[in-house]
Amino acid sequence: MRHTTCGGRHLAPPGLCYTGSVIPILTREQIQAYDRHASERHKVRGLILMENAGRGAAEHVALMAEQEIKRLPPGHAAGPVVIVCGPGNNGGDGFVVGRHLLARGLAVEIFLVGPVEGVRGDARVNLDAFVGIGGELAVIERRGSLAPLRRSLQQSPLVVDAIFGTGLARAVEGRYAEVIATINACECPRVSLDIPSGIDANDGRVLGSAVKADLTVTFAHHKAGLLVGQGPAHAGRIERVGLGLPDEEILDEVGQLGHIIDEAAVASWLGHRPRDLHKYRAGSVLVVAGSPGRVGAALLAARAALRSGAGIASIATWPEAADSIDAQIAELMTIRLYPAQLEAGLEAALERRKAAAIGPGLGLGEHARRLTERLVLGWDGPVVVDADAITHFAGRAERLREAPGPRVLTPHAGELARLLGTDAAGVEADPLGCAREAAGRTGATVALKGPHTVICSPDALLLCTRGDAVLATAGSGDVLTGMVAALLCSLAPMAAAAAAVYLHAFAGERWREREGADRGMVASDIVDGIPAAIAAIRR
Repeated sequence: MRHTTCGGRHLAPPGLCYTGSVIPILTREQIQAYDRHASERHKVRGLILMENAGRGAAEHVALMAEQEIKRLPPGHAAGPVVIVCGPGNNGGDGFVVGRHLLARGLAVEIFLVGPVEGVRGDARVNLDAFVGIGGELAVIERRGSLAPLRRSLQQSPLVVDAIFGTGLARAVEGRYAEVIATINACECPRVSLDIPSGIDANDGRVLGSAVKADLTVTFAHHKAGLLVGQGPAHAGRIERVGLGLPDEEILDEVGQLGHIIDEAAVASWLGHRPRDLHKYRAGSVLVVAGSPGRVGAALLAARAALRSGAGIASIATWPEAADSIDAQIAELMTIRLYPAQLEAGLEAALERRKAAAIGPGLGLGEHARRLTERLVLGWDGPVVVDADAITHFAGRAERLREAPGPRVLTPHAGELARLLGTDAAGVEADPLGCAREAAGRTGATVALKGPHTVICSPDALLLCTRGDAVLATAGSGDVLTGMVAALLCSLAPMAAAAAAVYLHAFAGERWREREGADRGMVASDIVDGIPAAIAAIRR
């Protein structure tokens, strides 16, 4: 889908205008409603949807199988492609894949978990069609041996997981868990249909046992569980197959949880700058951060603001911290905040500023608390609230609703847990739900940092699926704070946060590709990579 206006029949998140691809994210309930709507309103029956899904998936499976076969040593014959099917509709998709692979001349062997009599409806139609054209079907009995499956997997170029789909909401146990363990133990690549069997479609939890796929071919739209929790680690690469339906109309009816940020959207948000731009129009950012022994966080945030396009970046901090900052970066100005004139000093520092950021390395003492409340609850300009500044509102998230201007919170799981009065494990288990709760309680835009960062306002949700483990380095979050602040000078909060998160992740990926390393990046490397990341996206 392409989108060139604001809102546009709910294709774009509310308040975000851009020209680019729109990639919806659906919950389990929304994808079920999607299928019902296709059948009831558009008269596209389940059998047709199953055929379209299986045919599209077969293209990806065949390409991967043929590549694996080409890698075999001369004279080494590959065994059949193995497809493991459950009795439901996901198994039905697997039978369609098997039929199309046979039609392409590939050898196929399907293992059905459970008796043939348990397969009904559209899935049974496709099972009979697969067998009817000569397909080989083996049944895995409840108490039978898994040795035949293991032998076939040893010779197969790849295995297709078609056991459970998005409807699974219970723990995987018994024979099914044993079959999944057998699939995970094989050395050949694994392809899952729609979602890896055993992954919860809403939150990415492992429901007892789950297939760990190298590729997931998902149908219609991305499911939330593919993108958060344990979903990304189990899904591998994700390819989407359309079902031949009028998506815009159906999504208008059934809704969507949110959208994936893409490069075209970020490029559109960034736009092009006029040649006559001067530093104040580019944006003047105040970074309120740092304390004795913790000036690095302030420096990283302020430098990131400049690298992200701010014309001016100043650090307001305690006098002792300012003394050590002054000698380090020529492009940055420092402003000393004296506890005896804290409020007056802050007001003077905020003059002519377009945006501010507060928190990195600031401290948790009484003076830091006063400073945080004065800026966050008293200034009407846009503010990024991070690190220590978030912790100052721990257990009183609703106070942030009193802010007179836009606020963007950039917590990691621990900081969000303190804000909401819960624990980090709970946030990591349900990042989408916790980000939405935080946005609802604070009225702010929340960028919950993680492997896939969630950006959420009270009425919209975006997800960044880019990023790399190299970003797991001290100061990485401080860099993001400065980036968001710079972009807030010209963009709405959701667009500023989403663009900053995407650029931050992209800069990390580019460093890894350039260095060929999966570790060793430091936060200043991210800062220095921001302009090149912007240029690459704009190209």
